[in-house]
Amino acid sequence: IFIVGLPRSGSTLVESILGMNKEVHNLGESSILLNALIESEKSNFSEIDRYYLKYCKYFSSKKLTTNKMLSNYMHIPHIISKLEHSKVIYTFRNPLDNILSMYRAKFTGTGNEYSSSLVDSANYYMHHFKIMSFYKEKYKKHIYFLNYDKLVNNPEEQIRKVISWLEFIWDENYLKPYTNTQGFFTASNVQVRSPINNKSVGGWGKYSNLLSQSLQVFEDNNFALDSFEKFD
Repeated sequence: IFIVGLPRSGSTLVESILGMNKEVHNLGESSILLNALIESEKSNFSEIDRYYLKYCKYFSSKKLTTNKMLSNYMHIPHIISKLEHSKVIYTFRNPLDNILSMYRAKFTGTGNEYSSSLVDSANYYMHHFKIMSFYKEKYKKHIYFLNYDKLVNNPEEQIRKVISWLEFIWDENYLKPYTNTQGFFTASNVQVRSPINNKSVGGWGKYSNLLSQSLQVFEDNNFALDSFEKFD
């Protein structure tokens, strides 16, 4: 199960929810898909399934795994066409809440440099949105679009939906991801150790002056702030 999206879009929460299934091992932000792609390139990616499963077994013998390396969204065509039993969950949220949360996280390392710029983050959000809009039409049966705002506002309804889509048996423990004993090493670690809440939804309104540059980018590109709701 591949969980993709922008940083701070709810991916860690979703992984912790799915990790309540005793047959699921949370890989976290694992690069094993990229390694499997590189190894299977010579065979035109026909063996990527075998290589990926081989790497998974290094970490766990459980039947299922979650992988929340967010940049895997770039490999969705390969995931869906070459990994026979794979499923993709895309997490998303209000663009300004997302941008604000990324900005406040102060990410270090490579890959998320754009998040330190409110202008770059707005442009990246639109870029991401455009790609996932295309994938929604092309791979609609293979990607579950999970609205973070709806998830935290109505946890049981939304969790039941995604659990049903995955064809898992329902268990009340899915509603208590904060009790998950698996490790999480992301900027969202503190949040997932607390009961699900909606405290961050709409939080950007208090920082509208700070986010004026992002708002201007969206306005200049005729990008409606509620565009993300089209994914539902």
